[in-house]
Amino acid sequence: MTEMTYIVVNELFVEAKDADTFEANFGASMRGTLGEVPGLMTARLLAPQSDDRGYLSVLEFSDKGSYDSYLISPAFAAAHQWPAHAPFSRNELGEFTQLMQL
Repeated sequence: MTEMTYIVVNELFVEAKDADTFEANFGASMRGTLGEVPGLMTARLLAPQSDDRGYLSVLEFSDKGSYDSYLISPAFAAAHQWPAHAPFSRNELGEFTQLMQL
């Protein structure tokens, strides 16, 4: 089977009082640091629709090697200046290989 894309999903749990700050700062960081990342095909920030879920940062890379390169890049370091960057209480990271697309 040919690997189509490599997708990284980070669920970031944000307290309600910090939601506006998180959205503004995290969104600005994504726009400011991800535009020139080699192999990054799309980047999305999704807002939760229920109180028990976090925001989803979804990055889609052309392959796992592109993601691995991103992890050691200046863009990654710039995007992960916590906690001043964007407040969140915890996160859960998942890595996925796309098997199908319609």
